[in-house]
Amino acid sequence: MTSRPFDGPVRHVYVHVPFCRVRCDYCDFVSRVLDVSGVRAGAEAARLLDTYVDGVAAEWERERAAHGVRRLRTLYLGGGTPSLLGPDRLERLLELFRPHLTPQAEVTVETNPEDVDGPYAGWAAGAGVRISLGAQSFSAELRAVLGRTARADPAGAFRRLRAAGVANAGLDLIHGVPGQTPELLAADIDAVLELRPDHVSWYELDVIEGTTLAARLAGAAGAAPGADAVDPAVMPADPMDDIRATGYRRIVRELSRAGYDWYEVSNFALRGRRARHNVAYWRSRSYLGLGPGAVSTVDAGRWANAADPSAWAAALASGSPPPRTLEALDAPTRALERLLLAARCGERVPLAEVAAVLDRDAAASLAAAGLVSLHSGTIRVTRKGRHVADGLCVRLFRSPRLRG
Repeated sequence: MTSRPFDGPVRHVYVHVPFCRVRCDYCDFVSRVLDVSGVRAGAEAARLLDTYVDGVAAEWERERAAHGVRRLRTLYLGGGTPSLLGPDRLERLLELFRPHLTPQAEVTVETNPEDVDGPYAGWAAGAGVRISLGAQSFSAELRAVLGRTARADPAGAFRRLRAAGVANAGLDLIHGVPGQTPELLAADIDAVLELRPDHVSWYELDVIEGTTLAARLAGAAGAAPGADAVDPAVMPADPMDDIRATGYRRIVRELSRAGYDWYEVSNFALRGRRARHNVAYWRSRSYLGLGPGAVSTVDAGRWANAADPSAWAAALASGSPPPRTLEALDAPTRALERLLLAARCGERVPLAEVAAVLDRDAAASLAAAGLVSLHSGTIRVTRKGRHVADGLCVRLFRSPRLRG
C-alpha cells in the first residue's frame, strides 16, 4: 500500500507575515503596506503588529488542538516582510512554537536587508534561526526595476549576519529581470560565490498580470514610436526563451561548480543546508499555514485564510476561526500535485501514486529522450529534464483538462 500526498501528522508550520514597508512592483503575494514613519504612523503600525502577533497565537492554539500537533520539524516565517516585526515581536512568535520544536528543528525567518542592523543580527544569531535574505540582485539598477526602493546593500547585510554569528544564512535572488545583461548576471553570480551563503534560491522573474511591473512593461511595449520601450531582446514575452534559458543554465553551471547541490529547480545548497521546510512541501507533506492569506494542506483538505489582516484578527479575537475558503482534494488532484512537486527536485515517485494522471506513452517517450527515468516501478525527472520541468509535466499528464 502506498501513501497518499499530504497524509500523516502535521510536522511543518508556515506563518505568513503580511506587512511590508513598500510593495515591490513584481509582487502578487498577500501583503499590506505599513507606514512606520513618524510618531503617529509608528504608533499605529506598532498596534497592528501587536494585534497580528496575538492573532497568530490564537490561531496556533486552535489549529494545534484541531490537528493534534505535537512535534514540529520545521517552522517558516515568510511574507511580506517578517523582519519588519523586529527582534522583540519575532521572539514572541518563536516562544509560541518552541515547546513543540524538535531538538534539530529548522526555523527560518525571511529577512530584508534594510532590517539587518546590529540588534537584529545579534538576535538572529542568539535565536539560532536560519535567515533567508531577500537580495533579489546586487545591482541597484535591477533592484530599482523590480521596485525594491530600499537603499540597503544586500552584501553588507549578509556580512553583518555572518559577523554576528548567524551560522545558517541564505540568499534569495531573481534572474531574467528587464535590463539584466550577461555582464550583470555574471556580477550577481560572482557576488554570491564571494559571500558563500549556505543556501541560494534563484528564481526566474514571473511577470504576473495585475502587478505594477506587468502594467509598466505593458505600457512600455505599447508606447508610441520614439518613446522609451522595453527591448524584446532584454524582456522577452516567453519566459522560456533562449536568453533567459541561457542565463539559467549559467547559474546552474557556476553554482554547481562551486560545490552547491542543485536540489530543486530554483534552489541550491551546500552540504547539509537544504531548506528542509521547502523539501517538506515538495514531498507533499501535511503542513499548517497561519496568518492572513496563509494556506494549509492536510490529508485531503486545503484551506486558505482570508487575506484581510483586520478580518482575520477580529475573528480570532472573538474566539472564531478566521474566514477562509475550503477545497477538497480528490485523488487525481493529489496525484497531479505529487508529480509536479517531485519533478522540481528529481524525486522518485512510485508509478502507483500517479497512475490516475500519468500518460504512460508520453513517459516512455520522455524517458527515451533522457528527460525522465523509469526504474523499478518509479518515475523521476532527470537533471536534464529539470531544466524544463514545468513543460515536461504538462506532457506527462493524461487528461487534456489537466494540461490546461
